[in-house]
Amino acid sequence: MREKTWTFEAGDRVPEWLMRQINCVLRFDRDAVVVEKNSEYQIYPTSTMGADDTMVLAEIIDQRCDAEVEHVLPIRTHTAPRSMSLN
Repeated sequence: MREKTWTFEAGDRVPEWLMRQINCVLRFDRDAVVVEKNSEYQIYPTSTMGADDTMVLAEIIDQRCDAEVEHVLPIRTHTAPRSMSLN
């Protein structure tokens, strides 16, 4: 299967095809690249991340209810930017 690639800017909403969200809104906290390859998603930052940086932030909609996030496919998150030679 050929790999698929999407780019997201900081503040963009995480799509439901990547992570299903119940009672929360997920947003990318930084610019990111998502690659679908071999039945998994790989998420890469577009710039180097610090130890305290986050890739995705969750905003809870109703504090009285539990929030849930479900991965649609397995997800591997990377902290180093994707090498262009992987394209």
